[in-house]
Amino acid sequence: MLFRYSIWDSALLLVAVSQMLFILWLAVTWNSHPLESKLLLGSTYLFLFWYNALVVTHNFVHTPWFRAKWLNRMASIVNSINLFVPALHYRYLHLNHHQYENDRKDATGRTLDGSSTFAYGKDEQSEHVLSYCLLSLLRDDLRDTVRQANHSRETAQLWIELTACFVSSIAYLLISWQFFVFCLLPVFYFGWCLAYLSNYYEHYGAIPEQRYANSASHYGRIYNWLCCNEGYHQEHHLRPNVHWSRRPQIYKQMQAELENVDRVILTFPHPLGFLHHRGKTKTPTKQPVLQR
Repeated sequence: MLFRYSIWDSALLLVAVSQMLFILWLAVTWNSHPLESKLLLGSTYLFLFWYNALVVTHNFVHTPWFRAKWLNRMASIVNSINLFVPALHYRYLHLNHHQYENDRKDATGRTLDGSSTFAYGKDEQSEHVLSYCLLSLLRDDLRDTVRQANHSRETAQLWIELTACFVSSIAYLLISWQFFVFCLLPVFYFGWCLAYLSNYYEHYGAIPEQRYANSASHYGRIYNWLCCNEGYHQEHHLRPNVHWSRRPQIYKQMQAELENVDRVILTFPHPLGFLHHRGKTKTPTKQPVLQR
């Protein structure tokens, strides 16, 4: 079989390839579109960018689609071009997040999870959602990724992905500087802002020290159908290497443990988590650590 886990990963592959072709077409035709069309197409591009970061590349990181390693390397390059960030960099950052699970600051005032909502917060509270979303991309540091790639003997793949990001950016700039400046750059920045917004509400209000309550889940059928069960985020943190199609099964297997703790279950999908938390200004205080 071509696919390692599920034939349904072909849908994610299709989204990734379609996004890359859509960006190329948009760059070539950008100057011919009227303003109203540009706004619509730019919004579509923004949605695809956010969807890739939240669903496509995220699931690829945990469960690479193909049995053949060279195909996974090619898919990683495609995702790098789509996000203008090396997918290998994304993987290292995200696995760090799963290792330390949105931890609070230690005695030195630092978090081990680089993307923790507590990293820049005050008084043991999460950072404000606006500064978290608007500044997280600017705080990103590629140097640690270079060190990890050297240690994991993935340096060549990292440089290939970096080169792919650079070459594709120059190509889009040469095709249409107007597209590059007025569409690609804003989508790149705000697309990552939206991805960080989703991550924020996947953990806001949760208790990092509690194994069954360190993330927030949303069980709405429409969101989970469209976004490959991304709503099952607590379940995902409990079994991060289980394929996305099986996350509802994790909930059933651990239902007793999950229902025995006070945890965050969002009424709205994660990107709209602020609607669930409106009026709330504080996150839970530090809890005793549960042994795993």
